[in-house]
Amino acid sequence: MYRKENITVNGQEFELQSVSPRWYFETNQRCGMSSDNKDILRYMDILFKNVITCPAEVARKGFDYFEEREDIETAELLVREIERFLRPGKQHSASAGATASAAK
Repeated sequence: MYRKENITVNGQEFELQSVSPRWYFETNQRCGMSSDNKDILRYMDILFKNVITCPAEVARKGFDYFEEREDIETAELLVREIERFLRPGKQHSASAGATASAAK
């Protein structure tokens, strides 16, 4: 089921789109997210480029968007919100600095 959601992280708005469960788990596996050798930078970059649709600059540049702004905090909070969005049945505690509202 295709879903979209608009969220605000550190005062910046983002639009998220769902991806298939297969895509999500394959990305986790390719980036070693369940092992001791995690490639978190690659993981974040892939999520930003494939889940974020707006702002277009984030969707196009991925992690480089945050690198250019030296903004570690928003990138970290945003990846948590993306994971929460992609796993809607899993309960996550609310992130400081992040709010979400469902898009229709």
